[in-house]
Parts: sequence; structure tokens; C-alpha cells
Amino acid sequence: MIRFCVVDDHEIVHDGLRAMADREDDLEFAGAAASATDAKRLVGTARPDVLLLDMRLAAGNSIDTCAALSLAFPELKIAVFSAYGNPELLAQAIKAGAAGYVLKETTTSRLPGVIRELAETGSYFDPRLASGLLKRSAGRNQPAFNDRELEIVRLIARGLDNHRIGEEVCISPHTVKFHVTAMLRRHNLSRRTELVRLAMDLHLIDDGA
Repeated sequence: MIRFCVVDDHEIVHDGLRAMADREDDLEFAGAAASATDAKRLVGTARPDVLLLDMRLAAGNSIDTCAALSLAFPELKIAVFSAYGNPELLAQAIKAGAAGYVLKETTTSRLPGVIRELAETGSYFDPRLASGLLKRSAGRNQPAFNDRELEIVRLIARGLDNHRIGEEVCISPHTVKFHVTAMLRRHNLSRRTELVRLAMDLHLIDDGA
């Protein structure tokens, strides 16, 4: 029997994973936590084989939590559970000791196989992200945002529209739109707010921008 837990601040995720496990003979949903603070207590009590760790928790830093859990529980297979398909985040997760990186868009029919692969082989990385990481490593290893882009993302975090951003950085609204579109396309995102979340996850800006 493979025991797994989840650390995610959305109860609907807990319920969905519990229901998924109930349909599988070899998987046991061993518990859930909603914060980084409770993650170590959960793992220490439930002793799961696999932990799905949400990349962006409302309270606590997931990368730091991953590193701490990897050190405290070396046999635990931690998979970052993220809505963001970004090689930069994957690289950080690997450095923190993650054994896997699972996209939240993974279907419930596929997820049991992912958990089994983590438990049995010790790793699972979404093929789309793994490919992106290889391309990034083989290239120039460019940062997620250049200086101008990060300046724009900070202003987006402050709630400014393209016209106001252009005034702040002395470029046209059209040029601002060009930069935003390029960032969204490069990071496989669809909304401006996701750029802000990505920059926060990478510790490039804080909640106060």
C-alpha cells in the first residue's frame, strides 16, 4: 500500500485526492495540511511514502518547506504540486530536494500512476517541464525576467494598467503590452497576475512588490 499526503491550502484539493485514493486498491490518502507550518507535523504523524506539496501556499514558503522536509525525512518522496508549468520553478524544486514536479492540470485518471511512479522509482517530473528545463540548461541560462520586465511586473503587482506603467518607466503603452505578451508566452501563462505570482515564487518581489 502506498501512503500519500498533500499540503495545499484548498480543501477541494484534499477532497479530490481523497476521493481518487478511494477508487484505487493500492493507494491510501494518509492526511492533509493547509500550511507549511503544519507540513512537518503531518509528515511526522502520517509517515507517508509520497507528499504532494503545493508550490504556492498562502502561509509559508514551499521551496523552503521542501528543503526542510527533505532533510528531516530523507526517505520521503516530495513532489511539488503546481499550477505553473515553468522550468525555473522546477530547477528551484530540484535544488530543494524535490523528487518530482506534478502539474495540477494532471487528470485524476493519470495521477494514481504518477504517485505510484514516485513511490516505486523515486522520481516523477512532468515531461513538458523536463523538456523545458533541458532547453533552458542547454541555452544561455537566462533569468526568468530581465531588469525591464521585472520593473513592469512590480508595477503590475501595484495594480497599474499599461498606460500608467508606461508613464512610470518612460515607454509607450504599446511597448508595455509587447513586454507583457512576451513574458506570458515565454512562461506559458495566460494572465498578468500569474506573472506576479511567478515573480513572488522566485523571490524576485515580495507581497508588497
